[in-house]
Amino acid sequence: MSKKLVENISLWQLAVLMFTFEIGSVAVVGVGTDTKQDAWIAVGVATVLGAGLVWFYVYLLQQLPGRNLFEMITFCFGKWLGKIIGLLYVYYFLYISARVLRDFCELITSVIFESTPIEVISITMVGICAYMLYLGLEVFGRTGEVFIPYVFTFIILIGLAILFSGEFELKNLLPILGDGFGPILKHVFPRLLTFPFGELVTFMVIIPYVSHFAKAAKVSVFTVLVSGFIIIYGTLIEIASLGARQMERTVFPLLSAAREISLLEFIERVDLIIVFVVMFGIITKVSVFLYGGLKGLEHIMNVPYRYMVFPISMIIGYIAIQISANNAEHIEEGIRFIPLYMHIPFQIIFPILMAPLLIWKVKKQKRRSDANGSR
Repeated sequence: MSKKLVENISLWQLAVLMFTFEIGSVAVVGVGTDTKQDAWIAVGVATVLGAGLVWFYVYLLQQLPGRNLFEMITFCFGKWLGKIIGLLYVYYFLYISARVLRDFCELITSVIFESTPIEVISITMVGICAYMLYLGLEVFGRTGEVFIPYVFTFIILIGLAILFSGEFELKNLLPILGDGFGPILKHVFPRLLTFPFGELVTFMVIIPYVSHFAKAAKVSVFTVLVSGFIIIYGTLIEIASLGARQMERTVFPLLSAAREISLLEFIERVDLIIVFVVMFGIITKVSVFLYGGLKGLEHIMNVPYRYMVFPISMIIGYIAIQISANNAEHIEEGIRFIPLYMHIPFQIIFPILMAPLLIWKVKKQKRRSDANGSR
C-alpha cells in the first residue's frame, strides 16, 4: 500500500481558491434575482452570515489541528457510524461537483459551442480537473495563483466598460427596500446563505493542509468578505444594466449585461472575457468538490486518492450530463430541492450537531493525557 501523500498550500493559495470558488457558479447563474432591485442588499446580508459560517467551520478544525472533515467525523462518531456519515458527505461533494459542471456545460453549449454535444464539453472539463488534482493540491494552488490576476482584473473592467458605455442606469436600483426586509431575509436563508457561502464546507477538507494553519480563520473570513463584495459588485452591474425584471428572466445575467458593452463602436461582444472568468471559477469549484469527495474515499477505503481520480472524474462527467433533461429542470432542482434537502443538512445541521460532541471529546482526551502525564 502506498503511503498517503501529505501536501500543503500557502495562505495566499487558500485565499485564491476560496475566492474563485465563490464566484464560480455565481458568475453563471447569478444570485438574489427573486429580491429584484434589492438583490445586492440580500447578497450583502448573506456575505456577513457566510463569513460567520466559515469562521465556525475553521473553529471546528482548530479543535483537531491537522485533521480534515472526514477524520473529524470518525473521531466524533466512531469508526462505523463515522464511515456512514463520511459516505454521505462523499456523495454530497461529488453530486454538487456534477451540478456545477452542468452549469458550465449549459453556458458553453448555449452561447459559444451551440453545435457541440454537451458530452464533449463535460468530459473535456472534468478531464482538466482530474489531471490537475492528480498532480496534487500544491499544483492546484499554484494554478490558481497564475490566473487570479486576470480573473479579478476582467471582473472590474467589465463593470467599468458597462458604465462608460452608458448602459449603467442608477434608476434601475430604485426603490431601495421597496418591499421591506421581509423578502430579503426570506431569500437569504436558505438560498443565498447555502449558495455560494455554505458550500465552503468542502474547504474543511483543504484548510488542514494550509502551511500556517493558525491564521487560516482570519484569511478565510477576509476572503469571504472580499468575494462577497465582488458578488455585490457584479449584482449591481446586472441590475443597473438590465433592470430587475429582465435580470430575473435572464438565464445568464452577467453574460447578458456584458453584451450591452459598446465602446467607441469598436469594443463589443466581450462574451469570451466572461466565459474565461466563468471557466476558471467553474474549474476551481468542480475541482474543490471533487477533491473533497476523493479525500473522503481515501479516508474510508484507505487508498490514496490519486488511484481514484480519473475513474471518479469520468463518473462525474457522466452524471453531469444525466442529472437533468434540460437547463430549466436543472435550475428548478437547484432552487427547490438542493438547498433544503442537501445544502442545509451538510452545511449546517451536521456541523452544528458535531460541534458539542467534538468539543466534549477533545476535552476528555486532554484530561486523560494530562492525568497520564502527571503520573
